[in-house]
Amino acid sequence: MFPTRATGRLRGPTAEQVAAYAQRHHLPLDAAGAERMAAIITGGLATYDRVDELEAPSVPLRHTTRDPGRAPLPGEDPFNAVVRFCEVRGAADGPLAGRTLAVKDCIAVAGIPTTNGGRRVPYAVPTEDAVVVERLLDAGATITMKTNMEDLALGLGEASFFGAARNPLDPRYATGGSSSGSGAAVAAGMVDLALGADEAGSVRIPAAWCGLVGMKATHGLVPSYGLSYMDHTLDHIGPITRTVSDNALMLEVMAGADWRDPQWVRADPRSGAYGATAGRGIEGMRIGVISEALAPIGCSDDVLEAFAAAEAELTALGAVLEPVSIPLWTDAWAIESATIAFGLHAMVTSGGQGVGHMGRIDVETMAASVAQARLGANDLPPFLQIMLLTVEHMRDAYLGIHFSKGQNLRLELRRQVAAALANVDLLITPTIPSVPFELANEALSDDEMGARMGIDAVLNTCALDLTGNPALTVPAGTGAHGLPVGLQLIGRHFEEERIYQAAFAFEEAHDAAPLAAAAAAAEGAIA
Repeated sequence: MFPTRATGRLRGPTAEQVAAYAQRHHLPLDAAGAERMAAIITGGLATYDRVDELEAPSVPLRHTTRDPGRAPLPGEDPFNAVVRFCEVRGAADGPLAGRTLAVKDCIAVAGIPTTNGGRRVPYAVPTEDAVVVERLLDAGATITMKTNMEDLALGLGEASFFGAARNPLDPRYATGGSSSGSGAAVAAGMVDLALGADEAGSVRIPAAWCGLVGMKATHGLVPSYGLSYMDHTLDHIGPITRTVSDNALMLEVMAGADWRDPQWVRADPRSGAYGATAGRGIEGMRIGVISEALAPIGCSDDVLEAFAAAEAELTALGAVLEPVSIPLWTDAWAIESATIAFGLHAMVTSGGQGVGHMGRIDVETMAASVAQARLGANDLPPFLQIMLLTVEHMRDAYLGIHFSKGQNLRLELRRQVAAALANVDLLITPTIPSVPFELANEALSDDEMGARMGIDAVLNTCALDLTGNPALTVPAGTGAHGLPVGLQLIGRHFEEERIYQAAFAFEEAHDAAPLAAAAAAAEGAIA
């Protein structure tokens, strides 16, 4: 039985507040009506008072040896990969025992502030681990850092409040984003493994530009609870590693259904034996080459050359390559623009949690998100500010129909990708149309930053966030300035095993010596 409270009850709105609320929703309400409605609302708040009285269920931490750590000291982080050094020890044994893990700073680690790459305060300090963090700790990993990222995951390498992460293969160049610090930390040898998040390519882009392996699994296979969400239908958490074997192992640990997950999947997904596909080879495997993913999206000559060499390697391994067409491929970013703008608007207006899902909510993190949006709106990334205002205009002037049409086009793109995969085992593209760009060495205006956002970089990755298909990037040679080019392997939903089978074979046959030498030099810089 709960005690009677003399104070602390919810306060009802004034008539003036109700009139303002009504105006937002285009409801005609005169002064008398506002007074009457205010009284009705105040009376109805008793049900919300009861929610306050009920004890909220909690999720106990399974791993409690935690040092929340500190910011890097001068000279300690030469590639600006780290927001915070920390230590969270996992289980004493398990498949990842003795391995160090970096966590992108939009994924919850209990007791450690989550900055989302921005300056808005108060920073949320989650009381629960993200599901993937919990699972990796269960498997024996030790978290040693939260990594730098683009502010609210919007950018390709230069949009973090903490400054740009630098590519360990050549610090003059970008890592890509938004999981910029995770890519840099693994490439520099600062950690064994890293977590990123991918809504338009943000795991695969830094992995490809840093000469690493990055997986965006089938949507819903990896639980997203504990992520700072952008859109529940686009959110993916994925592993970034040096090798295919480590990547497959991480996904085996991370994958599978969880009761807290806000992603909606028609059946509970299960993890697979991804690592067991090593050594099977690809003799007779049929692979489709997406025609629209090459010259039509503006792939540079050096990327096309490296991709052609990768095609030759796959053919030499016994695969049968054939061209396939996905007509909407080149329009994927236009479709995603409508989808993600409205999705982000919904996230901001719902305290960062979204609507229409059955997932658990970290109440303290939600409250911090609301406080940040109100107190630090001026410090929201310019790209997000533009999207929020654009959505308001598109709703007022055009009734929001472009979101609806974008959603229907998204479904058609999904059908086209499924049709392309109907007669082949996998699809391939270059991961990114170009090698990394050179970082600016001076402060940029918002207009200059917008011009450097490089949306072309996501043209081969964002389509798979829209369709939910699994996609893995593996190193596939070098282009201009000796910088890495990635090969993207795409599969049917929940057929990650086949992707890893091909990736193992390609990795074994591919000459990665130039990248290995560059990575060794980067490790020397850390030492």
